Amino acid sequence: MKKLKLIAIVLSVPFFAALIFRTQPTAAQTQTTPPQTQVETAGQKFKNIKVLNDMPADQLGKVMNLMSASLGVKCSFCHIVDEWAKDDKKEKGTAREMMKMTLEINKGHFEGKTEVTCATCHGGREHPLSVPNLMPPAPEERPAQPAVKPTMDQILDKYVAASGGAAALQKITSRTIKANRVEPNGKTTEPEMLYFKGNKYALSTTYPKATVTEAFDGTNAWKRSDTGPIALTSDQAEQVKREAELFDPANLKNVFIKMDFRFVDRIDGREVYFVTASTAAGVRERLYFDAETGFLVRRSSATPTVFGFFVYQVDYSDYKDFGGVKLPATIKYSMPNIRWTRQILEVKNNAAVDDAKFAEPK
Repeated sequence: MKKLKLIAIVLSVPFFAALIFRTQPTAAQTQTTPPQTQVETAGQKFKNIKVLNDMPADQLGKVMNLMSASLGVKCSFCHIVDEWAKDDKKEKGTAREMMKMTLEINKGHFEGKTEVTCATCHGGREHPLSVPNLMPPAPEERPAQPAVKPTMDQILDKYVAASGGAAALQKITSRTIKANRVEPNGKTTEPEMLYFKGNKYALSTTYPKATVTEAFDGTNAWKRSDTGPIALTSDQAEQVKREAELFDPANLKNVFIKMDFRFVDRIDGREVYFVTASTAAGVRERLYFDAETGFLVRRSSATPTVFGFFVYQVDYSDYKDFGGVKLPATIKYSMPNIRWTRQILEVKNNAAVDDAKFAEPK
């Protein structure tokens, strides 16, 4: 539990960046492509790595959380708390054999593609089911699809209108938010302060033993605790940046250069418009808009690892009027084995916000 708590404190955006194994360049590529930075492997960075030696070190946290969530167990199931490198528990040896088996299945039957993962067989259980479920849940019927598909302009314009309208949104140039971070047990909370100004964003979360700050200064994303900076990898920085970009709902057209309506889906029994979106940098996300109200109710992205995709999901609900503009009062963040909820308590629009809030301390 201590390990999981530390993870939740330090990493409030996805664990590690997606780094894909490099292939050797051809002679022609060598002449035209600048040399790539050497990727540090798990075997080089961590102690007692026996299976995942060649995996990029930045994937290890994600992979551990994927396995934990796939089996429905905690880190202590395989590891001795605070002595992670030790091999005293037999479950750790079993996990290594299972990892080898999974890698071999994908290599031998799926051309090396990650088709089979821990979740494929375990599905959140410590032991895979060896018999079929005799009472399978009835498949949910797909919602009726519209005869005429809504355009992206119609979906986005409805979102802007639901949020208060373009005129009201344009009047808001800065914002401070007082909130609580609520842990999965529903009882533990940590106070938060959020600051927005133009295309800048900062978040400060006060834990019992540390204060963690993350920010986007308009160009770069950064994060640090009381003891010093916390390195952000590419997908972490992208999500910090995204918090700033979503300050103005009308800005979605600038954030994502390509957006496509795919079909009508359901979330929590409500019909939603499922939209795929891509940034100029090639980052892809899924967006879901309530078909009736127009509000953005979910967005998600996925980072590939050698043991499947690490999904980062944000759910927005309980939209309330704060000074003529509607914001989600409840925001749920979900990743494999990591979850928390932000409960907004107070919003001040056009509050004075010092630019120093967004500048990384030297």
